[in-house]
Amino acid sequence: MNYKIFTHRDIEKWGLRGRIQLKSYQLNGVHWLSKCFNKQQGCILGDEMGLGKTCQAISLLLYVSGALRNKGPFLVLSPLSVLENWRKEFKFAPSLKVLCYKGDKARRAELQTEMDSQGFDVLLTTYELCLKDASFLRRFTWAVLVVDEAHRLKNQFSKLHQSLKAFSVKFRLLLTGTPIQNNLQELYSLLNFIQPTTFKADNTDNFITSYCNLQHQPALAAELQERLEPFLLRRVKGEVDIEVPNKMELVIYHGMTALQKKYYKAVLMKDLEAFQNDHGHKNRLLNILINLRKCVNHPYLFDGVEPEPFKTGKQFIEASGKLSLLNNILSVLHKNGHRVLLYSQMTRMLDIVQDYMDYMDYSYERLDGSIRGEDRDQAVKNFSSNDIFIFLLSTKAGGVGLNLTAADTVIFIDSDFNPHNDLQAAARCHRIGQNRPVKIIRLIGRDTVEEIMYCRAVSKLNLTKTVIEDGRFSLLEQAESASAGLQLSEILTFGLDKLLSSEQSSVQKLNLEKILGPSRDGQWVNEDLTRRLSSSSEEEECSNSGQNHLYYFEGKDYSKVPSAADKVLFQKVMKEQKAEFVEATGSRTLRQKTVVSVVLILSTLLLLPLFDRVKYCQSFPTAKRPEVKKKKKKKYHTM
Repeated sequence: MNYKIFTHRDIEKWGLRGRIQLKSYQLNGVHWLSKCFNKQQGCILGDEMGLGKTCQAISLLLYVSGALRNKGPFLVLSPLSVLENWRKEFKFAPSLKVLCYKGDKARRAELQTEMDSQGFDVLLTTYELCLKDASFLRRFTWAVLVVDEAHRLKNQFSKLHQSLKAFSVKFRLLLTGTPIQNNLQELYSLLNFIQPTTFKADNTDNFITSYCNLQHQPALAAELQERLEPFLLRRVKGEVDIEVPNKMELVIYHGMTALQKKYYKAVLMKDLEAFQNDHGHKNRLLNILINLRKCVNHPYLFDGVEPEPFKTGKQFIEASGKLSLLNNILSVLHKNGHRVLLYSQMTRMLDIVQDYMDYMDYSYERLDGSIRGEDRDQAVKNFSSNDIFIFLLSTKAGGVGLNLTAADTVIFIDSDFNPHNDLQAAARCHRIGQNRPVKIIRLIGRDTVEEIMYCRAVSKLNLTKTVIEDGRFSLLEQAESASAGLQLSEILTFGLDKLLSSEQSSVQKLNLEKILGPSRDGQWVNEDLTRRLSSSSEEEECSNSGQNHLYYFEGKDYSKVPSAADKVLFQKVMKEQKAEFVEATGSRTLRQKTVVSVVLILSTLLLLPLFDRVKYCQSFPTAKRPEVKKKKKKKYHTM
């Protein structure tokens, strides 16, 4: 973009201090923001994660207060996980009096008195506290509202969106590395928030209808580009003047243990009625999906499965194909001096990994939604300043806003339903300030729901890809027919033919030194290609045939999944299960309305002789591994 660029001296004149030095693209961005402010036209700074949106936003506030002599006040909202990072960044702007609004009700009452009596320039707080104390905060007329991680506003009917629109705000600035995640409706929600008179709420359907076929109508795409250009600025790492080391993404498929296969089959049989109607039983199918993902992670996530006395050891590791693979990967990474961010969707899976870390005597920190305030900030500080091997993170709590460039390796032990959330998480490591190549490793259960979910995620990223070039914005067409064509019940039965062709374990040993690639002095040696490897050690090259519909991936056509063999096997298993139930109970029909626990189903169907099943229903097991203590003393080791 050919905007007139502010100089760094300009920003310093307005109050920027310290050793921070804005890049030319950041100065360019500050100038664009200043133009939007002077027009009182709300905007979205949608730079890719890791390009310094925070410092650009603070520089805008310095411009408004320093150059325009407008002392605000300014309201900055962020997730709790990055509130401390914002506070630290504001130290480079000492001319701004920043009040960090947090704490319990009594503490916030004290802060409210201070706001009234002593004044402030910037109020820094979280979405949740803003909602909780909205009646008080609405008393102010805010010169600027900055919302970090603004994709939280993608639903214009959400409580946060509606509450903030009721605030008296002269200029709204949204910061998000993912301005588009799923569809045009979410984009329109952000546009409606920043400029409600231009993008009216009751015009949402017209907007979506008007631009739903961009790929086949270039003139329509050009029209959308022109319409959005004044409101959205996005740059990506490949087009700006920064030196961020390369990143390589590696997908490793793993097999399942015999125990995992048994539970996987049993979970599918738990609620047969749900498979008869996708739309009517969506919540029940989603519950099955969640439990299948638990099976793929570790069978001990189900209560009553792990034998007492709950000792972590070889049996604990080998019960899961995923944990076995992780164990071997971490052994290589630890030996070679790498440092790791490990993400999971499930806090209980993090508990299992934490038990494993203690068993292996690896040093670690942990951050999830249950860890608050100072403990949270201390965990980030400890990992950044000490030679700690691994940072255990939940994707939701540790996937946004944090700067964790001390790591050079990211492991996704399981994947988010929304691939953009995983991109955000990986950007905690691959960002400005990183001076080593970064490797992103994703673990996926072969022939399971994880595999088809990953294929859909890759296609989702491709089909919602934003393209910003020479100041233009376009959105690729959504493949609506393809995305709607595969029912949830079909996703759940994907891969069954191969997965259940044998009851034996399909876990195999891998040459991980070769798979992970060369490493020297604790740094990855640059490699060019994204690789995907299966647990059979076969490297599968991505197809270059030009096929790009939603379910074409790695040379396979997933548009017709599950396969005919998958469906036949599923029907066979259903028939067998019904027959066993009739024999055990004397009933000719399944008790479809009865709510039965997963453990009961697993025990009755798989783990006991037939004649014991009915008797065992009266006393199914409830024992489970105790939850780990989140605040245990951390071990610091030199690797």
